[in-house]
Amino acid sequence: MANQDINNQDINYADRLTSLQKEVLEFLRTFESIQEGLRPGILSECQARIVGVVSDTFRRFESSFVPLTPPDGMKELHQPLCNAIRELAKAYEIFMSKPGPEWTLAFLHSRAAFCRGLYQLYELRDQLPLIAPHFLVDGARSPVTSAPGAVATGFIQRQRNQERSDYTLYIPEDYSPDRPLPLIVALHGGYGQGYEYVWTWLRTARSRGYAILAPKSFDVTWDMMVPSSDARSVVRMLNEVSNEYSIDPARVYLTGLSDGGIFTYILGLEQPQLFRGLAVIAGVLHLTLDPMLRQGRGKDTPMLVIHGVHDFIFPVAYARQTCNLLTSIGYNVTYKELPEWGHAYPYSINERLVLPWFESLPPK
Repeated sequence: MANQDINNQDINYADRLTSLQKEVLEFLRTFESIQEGLRPGILSECQARIVGVVSDTFRRFESSFVPLTPPDGMKELHQPLCNAIRELAKAYEIFMSKPGPEWTLAFLHSRAAFCRGLYQLYELRDQLPLIAPHFLVDGARSPVTSAPGAVATGFIQRQRNQERSDYTLYIPEDYSPDRPLPLIVALHGGYGQGYEYVWTWLRTARSRGYAILAPKSFDVTWDMMVPSSDARSVVRMLNEVSNEYSIDPARVYLTGLSDGGIFTYILGLEQPQLFRGLAVIAGVLHLTLDPMLRQGRGKDTPMLVIHGVHDFIFPVAYARQTCNLLTSIGYNVTYKELPEWGHAYPYSINERLVLPWFESLPPK
């Protein structure tokens, strides 16, 4: 009878774990979608949408999953998984804060908690078969972890030093020095963080065998001067990563969102020899660029500009003017205007628009 009770407990835990994964996966997908589509005037609608998905998931998790005794093979999973789910619950709770002047700050805290939960789930992905596919595009196969070697793979966090700011690096788990990696340098927006912004690229890059370098600006946003302390910082990061890993210098791409998009123009035109292509997402030209544009710097570097019609930070008219100006003075610009988008995190945009454009460019 005792053995039967133990077996029943094990089956109950496995069933609860399966149900929890399904609910968490639906939350991850919905919350990502909301972050990409968020704009003024629809916050209440977005909050209602996430409530409809979450319902009492997190409350039931605390009352009916946390107290369970996991079977022997899952004891090391239980507590880390509970910690991850609690971060997601915190992200949800903060996101549901009452709309008002302080809500933007609340959203930044919500986003931070969401990303902390993602990092923890990512570490547990091999034990979570229903959640693991969230870290790949549909139909992609998970990179098979190489035998332990001299260098780290997966997520690597590097702290700031005297020469550069901190950064997040993703190296595919199947990395091999004899296969040089293409690299995406992904620049966060104002008040952003590299360790958060990297998640807009993780699924796409991991599925296609790309490394990601996600720098943090020295200050709350990028130094828009020329020369720029942040430009020096990012170049030093690139040198550091290239010295440690086999990176294909002919396939290094630069992209950024919002202020990161503005800085993509600045860094990309200041250091055009480093990048095969520039993708500016919801960004505009800065006056600092005028001398470089007059000199024709970076004319050989193709640019992709993506902007939402409902952008409430940089009106779409600015993006149209920018592209018309650049084209008129001889720059190679591809412009894509998104009729339903505003100014938010570009998860699906990176997957369906930016990476295919990068891959359409022949190696430099």
